[in-house]
Amino acid sequence: MRFHIEAEHDAYDAVIIGSGAGGLVSAALLAHLGRKVLVVERHDRPGGYLHSFRRDGCLFDSAVHLVGGCGEGPNGPGVVLRLLRALGVEDECDFERVDPVYSAIFPGMRIDARGGLAGFTETHIEKFPAEKAGIEALVECCRRIRLETELVSGLERGALRSLQATAPTLFRYRRATLEAVAKDFIEDPRARAAFGALWPYLGLPPSRVSFLYFATMLMSYVEDGAYYCRGSFQRLARALVKSIQRDGGEVLLRSEVRRIRVEDGRAQGIILENGQVIDAPLVISGADARQTFEELIGSEHVDPRRLRSLRAMRPSLSAFVVYGSTTMDLPAAGATHEMFFYDTWDHDEDYAALHRGELSRIGFTVPTLADPSLAPAGRHAFQITVPLPFDFTSSWKRDKQRWTDHLIERANRAFPGLDKQLGDIQGGTPRTLERYTRNTSGAMYGWELSPDQIGPKRLGGQTSIPGLALAGHWTQPGAGVYGALTSGVDAARSAVGTDSPAEFWRALESASD
Repeated sequence: MRFHIEAEHDAYDAVIIGSGAGGLVSAALLAHLGRKVLVVERHDRPGGYLHSFRRDGCLFDSAVHLVGGCGEGPNGPGVVLRLLRALGVEDECDFERVDPVYSAIFPGMRIDARGGLAGFTETHIEKFPAEKAGIEALVECCRRIRLETELVSGLERGALRSLQATAPTLFRYRRATLEAVAKDFIEDPRARAAFGALWPYLGLPPSRVSFLYFATMLMSYVEDGAYYCRGSFQRLARALVKSIQRDGGEVLLRSEVRRIRVEDGRAQGIILENGQVIDAPLVISGADARQTFEELIGSEHVDPRRLRSLRAMRPSLSAFVVYGSTTMDLPAAGATHEMFFYDTWDHDEDYAALHRGELSRIGFTVPTLADPSLAPAGRHAFQITVPLPFDFTSSWKRDKQRWTDHLIERANRAFPGLDKQLGDIQGGTPRTLERYTRNTSGAMYGWELSPDQIGPKRLGGQTSIPGLALAGHWTQPGAGVYGALTSGVDAARSAVGTDSPAEFWRALESASD
């Protein structure tokens, strides 16, 4: 692959700021449709939260553990597989299906959530047989939400009456939290807690997270299947880069955008930190939303009401992550690819404890169960993750070792003897995430995924400044690789002026023939 630190040309059809999933997808699609594109990335490798790194002989994903939509689902190929096929780079990624999707360990109960609608539903019914009817109905409600979300993806923003007629389930629950909806179906609070065990993937407990977004995320893993990318998720980023470069696009690394040029009320291109001025009628920013408008655009070019609205939005939690390896036989000790260890059945108490500095739950990921090549023979790579507020401490540098030790101690309770069989250990703080991604407060999920910050209440891909569009987890539909990829598809579709998603996919697939 060819990477540069200075653009080869001074004019492009589109400039994409940032090489996160949303930015790479929009760039790859536009290049595939014949546009001349430039991607500018400040890091030394593409991918954003998809990027990986090596430590102590192991290859670690920085943030992504699983992705849905990478295989053939009940309704055809998932969005990731369909995207890679349309771009002609399907063979660049080798996805391994993970089942169970996750394991949740609560006081006195372990739940291995099997994949597939039937498997997931039966898993919960086996643990809570008295709630059989409610569990089945809630899973079906989640499925309906996902179907209706896809059905209305082409609706104009604010088309509330159309939404009510076309997607009644989506309309009914558009302002609801997961807990509020779960109570309509399931009486047992432990059964509700078990159903919402995947909430750490969205950074908010069931009482605060959007039901619509949780349902869509859950179904992407359960209905389409949860997958790990062999060789790390950096392979997915590289597949997209390969497509961009094959179709004549450029990718700059270790390059930073100083300014988005706004002239006569519209975006006209960018200025790089090296002083190079680049013309482009379209700029797609996958960068942090506040930085895009306040620093790259400049507040003088933004409607004051938009700035006030932007400043009132709440970033999501960040995270503390420990990366390590062990000679322990983790499968024999009961490990699965993705595990959540809860000290309480009360997710609200868990969330409150995090803000008090108490550790009542960790996520434990063992990617070498899906891909043994990530670590030397006889060793497993693992990650321990806990969402935390960025401003939890005044000095993450000072407290880094203490929290690293804290997470290792908690993991040792789950796997006794782990602390005696460790390789090199590396801690990553919220400050680390902020430094590498420039996300406000090291946010893991862009804006917080509460009901008042999703759908039309989240930033749209199109902005009030002509020539400027957005992609990534700060914009619609939301967080996670699946959400960021979707935002990139939407940005490219809008850029080529195609209203219909189906028509856009047909154009892509025709371009590949």
